[in-house]
Amino acid sequence: MNIRFRAWHLKENKMYFSAYQKILSVLLCDDDKGSNEGKGLPVKEVSYEDCVLMQSTGLFDKNGVEIFEGDLVRIFLNQDIFEGEIREIPDMYKSRRLHPMQSMLEKIGLQDSVQDLTFEVIGHRYEESLL
Repeated sequence: MNIRFRAWHLKENKMYFSAYQKILSVLLCDDDKGSNEGKGLPVKEVSYEDCVLMQSTGLFDKNGVEIFEGDLVRIFLNQDIFEGEIREIPDMYKSRRLHPMQSMLEKIGLQDSVQDLTFEVIGHRYEESLL
């Protein structure tokens, strides 16, 4: 699995589809709608201070939306519904057998029910209307 990032540009208040870390800058890309193998269309390079990088969990919600750090998700377990924010993704989670949403699931007490959960992305932490 490739580790994928997106970025929130602080000065523009805009989410970029993907972000690639360079030595001294970050390359921000818009959605390529599949025309560039899903890598995104390069838009500009910015300094690390101008953006917040968010790592993908490698998981997709029930609508096929990729889930990233900073996403607000609705979690369905049988008839129960929970909401939470995806925080830091554990390093090398597959080798340690940790779920990429481990910290959020522990916070709401669902870490033992992972296989029974369904997720839906409902926003991200930088959307003003959700703060």
